[in-house]
Amino acid sequence: MNVGLKITAKTRVVGIFGHPVHHSLSPAMHNAAFESLGLDYRYFAFDVRPEMLRRAVEGLRALQMVGVNVTVPHKEKVIRYMDQLSPEARLIGAVNTIENRDGQLIGHNTDGMGFIMAFQEAFGQSVKGRRALLLGAGGAARAVAIQLVSQGVSEIIIANRTYVRARRLVKA
Repeated sequence: MNVGLKITAKTRVVGIFGHPVHHSLSPAMHNAAFESLGLDYRYFAFDVRPEMLRRAVEGLRALQMVGVNVTVPHKEKVIRYMDQLSPEARLIGAVNTIENRDGQLIGHNTDGMGFIMAFQEAFGQSVKGRRALLLGAGGAARAVAIQLVSQGVSEIIIANRTYVRARRLVKA
């Protein structure tokens, strides 16, 4: 982050909750975007130990933070601290973004839609009626699979190291 950036009492705070999170490139990317767009926001990485997750989430309200991204190991456990879940987060069973809307914490999951938007931008086409090969069966794969189904993909082939986990995703 540019040392010359001015932080005032009006600066809006956003960030990422994870553990560990020191390796995250999110602060550099988001702060560069905020500076480029002339937005008075700052993005910080918060290393939140699992036993402190509830308190960290409560801090969003107390500090009137705009929101945070959520990464491992908190994406599933953070659900219990939300006031609301978006339909995608509820269906996927994981939250990767918390929005603080006037003190109400709303959990979202943008992984699946992010994939769909990237696909459409790269190829200029919809996924509707297409076949998809999904490598992996973890949380992001689950989000992408659910979004693919909701967008009308005709078939999904799941390739994963363990059959049990792949089968669990199929059932979901």
